[in-house]
Amino acid sequence: MALTLAAAVDDLLRRPTQGPGRLDMLARYCIEAFEREGLPDVRGGKANEVGIRGRGRQKDWDLAYVLAGKPRLLVSLKSILKNLAGAVPNRLDDLMGETANVQQLSPELVIGYAVVVDEAQDSLRHDGTTWADHFESNLRKIAIRRAPLWNQGLIEAAWLIRIDNRRPEGARISAALDVDAMGTAFFRALLDELHLREPTIRSNNASSS
Repeated sequence: MALTLAAAVDDLLRRPTQGPGRLDMLARYCIEAFEREGLPDVRGGKANEVGIRGRGRQKDWDLAYVLAGKPRLLVSLKSILKNLAGAVPNRLDDLMGETANVQQLSPELVIGYAVVVDEAQDSLRHDGTTWADHFESNLRKIAIRRAPLWNQGLIEAAWLIRIDNRRPEGARISAALDVDAMGTAFFRALLDELHLREPTIRSNNASSS
């Protein structure tokens, strides 16, 4: 049976805040989603993270598609389950820093960012918007990396998964239909860019199916 996003969210909330492997089930969900969209063999999860060398340092990425010994697609998985006001600015800085680090050596990489945000911990900003809305708005500005716009620090796609931990298990995803649609768009946007940069991947997967 296919893993659901709701089950992955419930598993995340059961785990200690800083526990290792706390995003493993979300990684499994994403791997299955990529496979449904025609990209098998994506690696991920705590036991299968891929170390990618960057200009400044090597970093372990949550999901990676590797072909002929070279990474072609990377996805970073994160969660913000408390103190959105303090965490959101840091997450934006971290995201742009970690992507620029690997893009300096491998500008052709396709990079995605999926983050779970707990709206129960949200609050209003001075401009009247919420921190979750502010985060999503800024992610849209960053997730625009397409030819000829190859600026370092930008990414190809982002997915904000809004949840509310006060709800019962199985029903914690806010606006679940919208989140599912955004998830589908997220995976397809990454694959569209991957196929543009690596056309043989599409033909190889088509011939093996």
